[in-house]
Amino acid sequence: MHAGRTLRGLAAAAAAAAMVATTAGGAVAAPLGSAAGRGPVVYVAPDGDDTAAGTKDAPLRTIEAGRDALAGRTSAARPGTVEIRGGEYVLDDAIDLEGKANSWVTYRAYGGEDVRVTGAHELPADGWQRLSELDAQELAAPALSSNARLDTPELRDGVWVYDLGAAGVDPGTLYKNGFNWLPQPFAPELVVDGETQTLAEYPNGDGCTGADDGCYLYGNGAKWKVDGQGDLTQPDLVDRFGEENDWAVSGTTPRAQFEDKKQQLDDPAQRDTWSQDEMRAMTPPLYEVGGRLLDGDRYQRWAPEAVPTIEDRGTRGFGEYADVPVQADPAWIDDIDNTRYETEGWLSGYLGNNYANDMVRMLSWSGTTMYAKYPSMYWPRDDYTKVKAVNVLSELDAEGEYYIDRYDDNDVLYFKPAGDAVAGKQITLRAFDDNLFRLEGTTGVTIRGLSLSDSLVSGVQLLDAERTLIDDVEISNVSMDAVRIGETTESITALPDYETVRGGHDNVVRNSYLHDLGGGGVLLGGGDRSTLERGNNVARNNEIARFSQLATYTPAGYLYGVGNSFEKNYVHDAPHMAVQIMGNDMKVNGNYFADLVTNAGDQGVVYTGRDYTYLGNEVAYNFFERIGGSNDAFYMDDGVSGMRFHHNVVKDAHSGVFFQSGHSNTATDNVFVDVDRTGHDQLYHRNGERGLPVANGWVVQSRFNAFLDVREGEKYSATPEDVARWHEHYTDGKARYSDGTKILVPEIDDWYVPRVAATGVDCRAADYAPDATNGCDRATVWENPDSLYVPARNVLDRSVIIGGGEYEFGQSSFADPDATYRLDTWSDRINTNLSKPASVEAAGLDLATLTFSPRGEVAKAFGRDWVATWNRLVSLDDVGRPGQDVREASTSR
Repeated sequence: MHAGRTLRGLAAAAAAAAMVATTAGGAVAAPLGSAAGRGPVVYVAPDGDDTAAGTKDAPLRTIEAGRDALAGRTSAARPGTVEIRGGEYVLDDAIDLEGKANSWVTYRAYGGEDVRVTGAHELPADGWQRLSELDAQELAAPALSSNARLDTPELRDGVWVYDLGAAGVDPGTLYKNGFNWLPQPFAPELVVDGETQTLAEYPNGDGCTGADDGCYLYGNGAKWKVDGQGDLTQPDLVDRFGEENDWAVSGTTPRAQFEDKKQQLDDPAQRDTWSQDEMRAMTPPLYEVGGRLLDGDRYQRWAPEAVPTIEDRGTRGFGEYADVPVQADPAWIDDIDNTRYETEGWLSGYLGNNYANDMVRMLSWSGTTMYAKYPSMYWPRDDYTKVKAVNVLSELDAEGEYYIDRYDDNDVLYFKPAGDAVAGKQITLRAFDDNLFRLEGTTGVTIRGLSLSDSLVSGVQLLDAERTLIDDVEISNVSMDAVRIGETTESITALPDYETVRGGHDNVVRNSYLHDLGGGGVLLGGGDRSTLERGNNVARNNEIARFSQLATYTPAGYLYGVGNSFEKNYVHDAPHMAVQIMGNDMKVNGNYFADLVTNAGDQGVVYTGRDYTYLGNEVAYNFFERIGGSNDAFYMDDGVSGMRFHHNVVKDAHSGVFFQSGHSNTATDNVFVDVDRTGHDQLYHRNGERGLPVANGWVVQSRFNAFLDVREGEKYSATPEDVARWHEHYTDGKARYSDGTKILVPEIDDWYVPRVAATGVDCRAADYAPDATNGCDRATVWENPDSLYVPARNVLDRSVIIGGGEYEFGQSSFADPDATYRLDTWSDRINTNLSKPASVEAAGLDLATLTFSPRGEVAKAFGRDWVATWNRLVSLDDVGRPGQDVREASTSR
């Protein structure tokens, strides 16, 4: 089996049993994947022949031939099996399984043999040439013209080259990717002995923590709490983009051209989201170079010297920013001398905030000014700037770095291998730009025991698939997500029309090792939010490691839709969030989360936000350990409501939970060990009494209208049938959390958006007065617990605090008449019933098992019944943490 795939004994037992999926009503679906071997069987082997009989002694050669041999011959009563013999299967196209003809088939590794399915192109040792051994005539070849940029013996030493063009290997393309930009295939990546190498970069390294600024280029470093050296700062920001406080509504940045930021424009025709092409042509950052980049004029190697021609297309910002150009698009620099200058260098990282990555192409420089191509999504800010220069040949100065020269169709790969040798190494280029498996409209397909690797897209894509089982697989080195159940709309997550579609139902990903991923682990789309029909898609007993390497907001588990679960997984080592919830009745239970959100801010290990209607979700029995920066275990953003966080352990973190203006969120019976604060909050009140509309108000109101209010003429509006269905579901008590507690949110009957009584338009600053009689007064907008702008009925109760701090309240004050508001203004169970033992031992907590002694201080504070309930629910045997032996093995990979 594959290294690192063995989880604890519970997972092994689960792998031996047939998986069953439970429906919302408690009925048990038929076993998945348990019927392999009772129907037709064909064999596949790397040395087979696709014209052979497909028997064990005369196997087929390709998995696709095995698929075709069983097409139309299988059913639920006679499921088929493709037995895949050990070896490597290199794909030129995705393995497509479609419809009834390809249903009820198991694709499995025969007898546990090592089966590797890959999209990688091998670069054999005899194709490599040591740069230092090429003579002058060879170096003068046009394809090698860029080698002159390695202009010192130190840079040239140990560099090898491979002519991709001559070998017929596609060198790929570097596209602009980043948060809120529609994802495109990533550039090919070099892999050596299973390890992804590093695109030539400056500065080197990725292990910076705290105040260490060695691994990145910074502006002033303020938001990252480092002593920034002013490597890249932004001149003339106000002249180019408007005031910082107005960037989101000025129309001068791409983020301001999404419809949620444009709803106050007078002309309705101007309120729609711009196309991606229009946004890519907006004003790019402009940098003043300083700090380390002035040492030896380092930056002057990264792009040609030129002042680019600016193509101002005349479109302007909004209102007072009508004179600020928003389409000032620099033309490409022609005729670059690629023996002196870089031709395709990028700045990649954080450009305008500390939670969403972006990238811009370095276009040219003049004096100490650096010009870029493409805008950043957000208003560029010196204090948030934290980037690397990447794809820069002149920075190929460390072992493991590589560069592909695509300029003028040169198509040559430069690489500095460890130990100055390529012989004896398995070297491949990840250039396959499709899914490895794609299932569409199938039922009852099982993929078991395979290793899938090396795609610029995803490992397995399921569309309208049902009862799929992905079991005991290893998926690695894919640039996007390991497994995608369903697909997302082209909208962005911040908008109310963002959703997943074609998710199917009762699909399971279990007992698998998903690692070294550019994107996320498992996208669990499925279910219908209008009808609250469940998807019942599950990720269980998996190890998901080193993900989000190329993009932010690509978690180990995406929970989109209704009724999907992320359970008992071991999730570790990633720069960003681990789970994102966008939907209803989801479970994030029994997982072990460790070493996460290590290179981001304003985030949580589990994140959800911007919707009053994400109800019935549960985050329980999890162990959160070592959360990076000032981030939270559970981040409930922008009005999100109806979340339940219970029986979790949070250890070594800055913060436990974050309540951001939502309703009816509960955090009870949790343990916080060495956590600076159990939680904190923000109120919509913080922007002042006349702070209307509230932050992101159009989005959260639109989502409320989409399911819980009928607003004739609104773009996002529920039907009366939808509202009735939702009210019944969340008030009849038939739905239950995992511990049997009823899912009840009866207050949704009373929630309202504050609106002008006469017109039904939501209250704005111009409508508001403390004592107004039009429905926009202080009592109606800011004080009534049923107003959606009032964070009422939240709970933080029965917390065990060991070696850390209590809850930190946000506070806002209004005048005339004077009033002060905190979360406990409307919620009488905030920071109540605390047990604060002096130590883990005094608490009676055994961190090795996550159980409490009935004789410790917690038992004295909360009672032995509480301890018994905790121990029944939160035993480490039921948490997705591997045993000590596996944990040690995983750290030595």
